[in-house]
Amino acid sequence: MELKDHVALRIKSIRQRRGLTQEQLAERVERSVDTISNLERGISLPSFETLERLAKVLQVPFREFFQFDDLNEGRRRSALLMALTDAARTLGDDDLEVAVKQVEALAAARGMAQTGGSKSK
Repeated sequence: MELKDHVALRIKSIRQRRGLTQEQLAERVERSVDTISNLERGISLPSFETLERLAKVLQVPFREFFQFDDLNEGRRRSALLMALTDAARTLGDDDLEVAVKQVEALAAARGMAQTGGSKSK
C-alpha cells in the first residue's frame, strides 16, 4: 500500500472513531464532502492547511495522520492496527495496562497454537 493510501485510511479511521460522518467533517473543516471522500479514498492528497484543520477538528496531533508502522501492511491489517491504536488512546493508564496484558496474552496463545505448543496454567 502506498503512502497516500495510508494517510487516506488514517483520516477515515480517525473520523469514524470520532463518530463523524463525511458530511459533518466536511462542514467542520470547511471543505466539500467530495473533498473529504477523495481524501479518504486516496484519490487526492490533503494540503497542509487541510491537514491542520483536520487535526484540530478531530482533536489529534498533526503527526497522527502519518503514524503507521509499515507501508507494506495490507489495507485490512493497517485499518485494524489503527483502530486498535485509536481505541487504546482513549483509555486511562490502568485500563490501558489491562488491555496491553490482554493483547499480549492473545499473542502468546496464538504463538503457542502456531508452534503446536500447549499453554499451562
